[in-house]
Amino acid sequence: MYSISTMIIYRSSNPHPAMEIETYSMAKKDKYYSLTIHRKPARLKGTAYLITDNDLWVRFASTGRVRKLSSSARENSAGGSDFSYNDMGESGKGMAANYSSKLLSSRASVNGRKCYKIELNKQDSHYEKIVVFIDRENYRYLRIDYYKSGANIKTLHFFNYKTVNGKNYPFRLVMESHTKPTKTEIITKKIELNSPRVKDSLFTTAYLKRIR
Repeated sequence: MYSISTMIIYRSSNPHPAMEIETYSMAKKDKYYSLTIHRKPARLKGTAYLITDNDLWVRFASTGRVRKLSSSARENSAGGSDFSYNDMGESGKGMAANYSSKLLSSRASVNGRKCYKIELNKQDSHYEKIVVFIDRENYRYLRIDYYKSGANIKTLHFFNYKTVNGKNYPFRLVMESHTKPTKTEIITKKIELNSPRVKDSLFTTAYLKRIR
């Protein structure tokens, strides 16, 4: 998949300048690969994150250096947003593929839509648990709550679903922090499924070093 998105970070309801990000991703032999590149603004241009299944490398625009992040560092903010590096990877792989699940309720509701409320757990997750709300009628994700130390620390909201090549895709995501007055909005401007732009050669540290 190939996409171009706009990311806007809000602090105390005040929007920061919009960022433009370009993303390439694919699944191959039960492994997930993703490359995210910042194109705007100028101060972040060339910053990039490469995920190859369970490994993560970051290219820093300020130095041009590429560094492999430790497991603990993957919990850090991606580009100053409310999304962590891990969040970016999990959303690409799909929750169900990585977590054990438990149905909490089949009568939950989000914005008037009847939902399944499902708890997800993973032994090596940075979160204590994740609770997802899935529309009972069309099985779309509507909300995800992330928990640590018994508290809901942030919530991901899904909006503006559109059908792309027969698949439902949310064109607007909002990650809302419950520990600080911030939220991050990602609006998809362009998406290509099974795109010819996505090639194996993109998902290497050699390519990451060549990004400008």
